[in-house]
Amino acid sequence: MPALHIDSPFCMAHGFELIAYGNGWASIACETVPAHTNRLGNAHGGILAALLDTSMGLATRAGGKLDNLGTASLSVNYLRPARGRLVAQGLMRRSGRTLAFCDAEAHDEEGELVATASAVFAISHKAG
Repeated sequence: MPALHIDSPFCMAHGFELIAYGNGWASIACETVPAHTNRLGNAHGGILAALLDTSMGLATRAGGKLDNLGTASLSVNYLRPARGRLVAQGLMRRSGRTLAFCDAEAHDEEGELVATASAVFAISHKAG
């Protein structure tokens, strides 16, 4: 299994932190700060989408020898307003030669499910 870390300038700028990962899964977190909120003080949907997307991308990277990947499609379901520390867990369901299929869930600091997502990633494999 490859060593993972968050190295995206976007993710680092928004305080994303890798909590744990294993073969085909990854958990990441982010503390909601004022720059992440909507006019009601809740986490903006964009920060939740990015957190979910990143967790699934890391899960895909944790599952194999990848050279590169990119989100081909992303669907997010917002279930309730979210605040505070957000944790997303991504799971790679299946990976083929060029596509990986993933799901993710995000929970708030109370452990409440706040959003779910599914994504398809376009992947390219390392030689060897």
